[in-house]
Amino acid sequence: MIKRIECAYVPVSDVERSAKWYERVLGMSLRSAIEPGRGAIMVMEEGGWLFLLPSPDMTPLTFATNGWKEDGESFEMFPLCFETNQIHALFASLKEAGTWVEQDIRDEDSCGLQLNFKDPDGNKFQVWQQPGLIG
Repeated sequence: MIKRIECAYVPVSDVERSAKWYERVLGMSLRSAIEPGRGAIMVMEEGGWLFLLPSPDMTPLTFATNGWKEDGESFEMFPLCFETNQIHALFASLKEAGTWVEQDIRDEDSCGLQLNFKDPDGNKFQVWQQPGLIG
């Protein structure tokens, strides 16, 4: 009955600064002008929306889990995973912007290429690229 995730909501401390970062570093587009005190709608390449919403107490989008790593060790989990066809260009853009990345791009065989990173507010995300794509 549920088809897909159409949009996601991300807390940010400074909407304008974050919108510029998501445009410059991740290649998203700002849908409309930002109104003072309101959020920004960022549009991804294939149309999904990411709402950047002001968060006065700014709790980053992340959580701890012990169900991710093979050894059961605690892991700071990302709640959203993006898809790309250009993971190497994205990695270069993240590094150039001084963005925190967990490690280099990982080849997870049948799960493709993967990379974990954080935005300037500490919201943690993963990006993946399908196996066999060059990018």
